[in-house]
Amino acid sequence: MKKFLNKINIQFNYNFSLLPDKCSIREGGRDCVNPPEYVITVVTTGDEFMLGITCERHKASVFSKIESLQNQGKVPKGTIKFENLKSVQTDCIRGDPDDLIQL
Repeated sequence: MKKFLNKINIQFNYNFSLLPDKCSIREGGRDCVNPPEYVITVVTTGDEFMLGITCERHKASVFSKIESLQNQGKVPKGTIKFENLKSVQTDCIRGDPDDLIQL
């Protein structure tokens, strides 16, 4: 088995982002082009649900929409939380300086 594994040369290239690079709001049939600034979650008893991301410009309208959806029973009732996005870089997750500028 060891000889077999020595003969295999596999190269993995990963270039992915865990979040979209733009706000997740669409107005008038057009996607918002602003970079995301907040992760939107709803905190309920013992659970937290991620709903999306938004920019500063759309924060208030997103809050109102989520409240409306909670009242309709389409989103779990709980505290709506907007958490600032932070860039993370570790030894195995390397950041590109251009990505940091967008955040």
